[in-house]
Amino acid sequence: MRNAIALAVVAGAVATTACDSFGQAMTSHTDVLARAAGHEFTVERAAGLVAPHRQIPAQADVVDAVANLWVDYILLATAASQDSTLRNVDLGLLVRPYADQEIVWKLREKVIAVDTLFTDEELRAEFEQNTPGVQIRARHILLRMPADATPAQRDSVQTLAGQLRDQARGGGDFAALAQQHSQDGSASQGGDLGFFGRGQMVGPFEQAAFALQPGQVSDVVETPFGLHVIKLEERRTPDFEEMKESFRATAVERRNSEAEQKYIEDLVAPRNIAVQEGALENSKELARKPSMQLRGRAASRALVTYSGGELTAAEFLDVMRSWPAPNRGALASGTDEQITQVLEGLTRNEILVQQAKNEGLSVSEAEQDSMRDRAVQTLRQAASVAGLTSIQPQDGETMPQAVERRVNGYLEGILRGEQSVVPLGPVSFSLRNQYGAEVFDRAFTKVVEKIEEQRAGAPAPSPMQLPVPPTDTTAGR
Repeated sequence: MRNAIALAVVAGAVATTACDSFGQAMTSHTDVLARAAGHEFTVERAAGLVAPHRQIPAQADVVDAVANLWVDYILLATAASQDSTLRNVDLGLLVRPYADQEIVWKLREKVIAVDTLFTDEELRAEFEQNTPGVQIRARHILLRMPADATPAQRDSVQTLAGQLRDQARGGGDFAALAQQHSQDGSASQGGDLGFFGRGQMVGPFEQAAFALQPGQVSDVVETPFGLHVIKLEERRTPDFEEMKESFRATAVERRNSEAEQKYIEDLVAPRNIAVQEGALENSKELARKPSMQLRGRAASRALVTYSGGELTAAEFLDVMRSWPAPNRGALASGTDEQITQVLEGLTRNEILVQQAKNEGLSVSEAEQDSMRDRAVQTLRQAASVAGLTSIQPQDGETMPQAVERRVNGYLEGILRGEQSVVPLGPVSFSLRNQYGAEVFDRAFTKVVEKIEEQRAGAPAPSPMQLPVPPTDTTAGR
């Protein structure tokens, strides 16, 4: 099985508004909303597309969505017009995560070797401790511990808990002790909690209770609720003989998983992973703006350092471009702890890939070709569904004019609700890098104003239910 050591490969990201730099401001015309592969999408043309559809709000986020769809489809149509096989498109951004995944799977197969032979006795012991269907019936005595307890108060509660534990272990009536001392609703039932399975109790309590044999009394266990003394009354286990063979596979998988986790910990711990100052804010910004162009020092800035390497802003941006938009959005608004976990997880993945290469492992040319073929086939299908293949100029048209005609027609179909959005995912970023594209967010307000002007001067059409174009398109949806 490929599990803990495997890298997470998440496909599906889309283009969002490009960063509007000073250089762009100096070179672009004020009436241009977007540029792509030498084509221009003017403010007037964008407003003319949206204005007739009054159910679509005149808002900046709608303009953003339309502009980026126009860019994506202009670039895809341009690539298809140059080579109908679409093998001219750089698919590295799409293929690279799968290549990394493959090399790490090879590392797992090489370095994870564990004894997966169980005797029936060993398997039975494992079965009794870890069978998902096991249920236990336990009693407990709960002594509350105030959050603001003084040291003297804590000592007093801990002393009483220890005394009750000793009395129960010495043969005292546990139910009577619980009725007298327990400070929760189970006291009236002698602390009886009934039967419960794994995952139903708070962690420390569950761990202590399931470790007991019937009749045993636990040490004092502390949880957020206070101090507990636990007695196990019964253990209900599914029939071992009926489940033995299926459970053997589960036990083998668990042993492999534990070996993988230990390998990763032993590999990563000495590397001293350290998230750098400012990395959390930079990560949020990159998650919000995956079309941002990073160059020079900005691209090489280390977000995380470790012995032997670093996770740079450019590497993190590539990951963001392969994530589905909802995932990026969640990260951009995530807590510092969540972002730290993502950064550390990506760094562990990078270390695993490095280690695989150090072990002499690689992805063969045939394997890479197979990955590229699958990616090309997906891209061809997207272009075909969007009607952006086999574009031929009409009388008097140039090929660029034919591309614009086809793309504008497809966008009009989307806005009318007659066509579906075809998402390009990470390929969108590859196309932008390959052919060049810019979206000028400062033009959004001007487009909105133009839409409102055109609607104010035109008679209202009969009511129709028209969909609002999505502000994002995602291959992972």
